[in-house]
Amino acid sequence: MNTRVGLFAVLMGLTCGYDATAMAGALLQVTDHFGLTTTGQGSLYSATAAGWIAGALLGSRLVTAIGRRTTLLVLIALYLAGTGLAVTAGGLVWLDAGRFVQGTAIGMAIVATPVFIAESASTRARGRIAVLYQVATSLGCALGYFGGYVLADSGQWRLMLAIPGALAVATAVRLLPLPETDRWRNLRGEPRPTGVLRSLIGPRHRRLTLFVVALGFFVQATGINAMVFFSPRIFQHMGFTDTFGLLVLPGLVQLAGAVAALACALTVDRFGRRPALLTGTALMALGHALMVVVFAADSPGVVGFAGLVVFVVGFNSGFGALVWVFAAEGYPDRLRGAGASAMLLTNLTTNLVVAQFFLDLLNAVGGAGTYLLLLGVTALAWLFVFFLAPETKGRSLDEVQAHWEVTAGRSVRRPVR
Repeated sequence: MNTRVGLFAVLMGLTCGYDATAMAGALLQVTDHFGLTTTGQGSLYSATAAGWIAGALLGSRLVTAIGRRTTLLVLIALYLAGTGLAVTAGGLVWLDAGRFVQGTAIGMAIVATPVFIAESASTRARGRIAVLYQVATSLGCALGYFGGYVLADSGQWRLMLAIPGALAVATAVRLLPLPETDRWRNLRGEPRPTGVLRSLIGPRHRRLTLFVVALGFFVQATGINAMVFFSPRIFQHMGFTDTFGLLVLPGLVQLAGAVAALACALTVDRFGRRPALLTGTALMALGHALMVVVFAADSPGVVGFAGLVVFVVGFNSGFGALVWVFAAEGYPDRLRGAGASAMLLTNLTTNLVVAQFFLDLLNAVGGAGTYLLLLGVTALAWLFVFFLAPETKGRSLDEVQAHWEVTAGRSVRRPVR
């Protein structure tokens, strides 16, 4: 069962990752095709980010109402519809609409996939498979850049956007033989929960909710999706002008991130979550510091490339690999989808702001000012992890939930539901 769930996680991660960077390659051509300003370029990503928010809210309801597996099948069908809309778009409005629908599907996946993995995999394999999902997402990001480079001379930006749709079909084929999770089946015979929001912020779960909401904010505020979405533009600001520099180098950055996430997958269940988070966040800060040096001292572009590699390696071996693990592990079955969505609402709202305004910020205050700001946020993120992130290695879901009840001042003798 772990092998089958792992293969599904890999395919879903490839789909989500390729979707994230397919537009990065297409943007270089779409900008000229539709005559886009920087605001128009940002709208293609903010539309996707807005869809992620809508999808996260919708997914939190569907994973409880119709099941984890069924929600995943629904979102794949929705993604294919959005892909059709995007690849046939005749203008910016329709392209934004297609990206919004695709983003809605990805937002649902962000909620449903970690929950499905957490409830389908064994305790020993849960962390490893969750991290493999991030490995595949990073690999998908790299493939999106490489695919954009291969197709750059042909001008086939519509084909660039169609490829992740083919990956979504493969994901559906792999998902169909998998059963619904036992934990969701057990919920079907019980009364539906009332006052979900009240439960999330009540005494029993308040501290966990505040933790995952703040975690979601730091994941995006430290700048990961700015690096994913706008790497070609960042490389342009560092002086690169050829297609290789604008698409292949960002792809190599993401490939390094995939290797880092794989290393985390192989070691996280042995060394634990906290060391990975603290080390990864420290590397993120180092990467930002290198970028400050690049722009402030007009250093060679190779230093900037190294800075982006260090940052993405740090993210994928820490935040990127484990944020979904924390969101999925801490809540009881009936609140797991809602708890993940609480984290995602802050995460994706922050992402929406970054997607829309990062290019404008880069143009307004320059690279040094932009990365100095990101460095400060990353330092705060490290302190947050150091003081508040627990170790959940080797603990069952019930044990993790009991930990948060203890830290919230509740007795663990009370049954964990």
